Amino acid sequence: MVVEPFQQAAVAAGARKIASSYVDAAPDLTVAMYFTSRRLIDTDPDLVRRFTVAMTKSLVYADGHPDEVRAVLGTYTRIAPEVRESLVLPKWPAEVNRESVETLADLAVTDQLLPARPDLATLLP
Repeated sequence: MVVEPFQQAAVAAGARKIASSYVDAAPDLTVAMYFTSRRLIDTDPDLVRRFTVAMTKSLVYADGHPDEVRAVLGTYTRIAPEVRESLVLPKWPAEVNRESVETLADLAVTDQLLPARPDLATLLP
């Protein structure tokens, strides 16, 4: 398994792509989530609300503007423009895609990355 941008380097070196991990593992895969503590929610709910609104806005924007995502990558990485253009980008759903997280949990156990399936009812909203 190779993630971007290394997948593009492997393909350029002659490797054959079988799948793109963040795209083909599950439809509309949730690739990242943010968690907070009950304490922060209770002590500063406005901060939590503003953070949630900002993240949702950024995810919706990124999901709808892949060319701009590719351009922004060049502002904080050294990924060459031609490589950025060929990257297989994931989706950025604004809401947690529970089904995709369940798939990842199952795969983590199957692939022996975790000894047991996480309690998603506790972790997810």
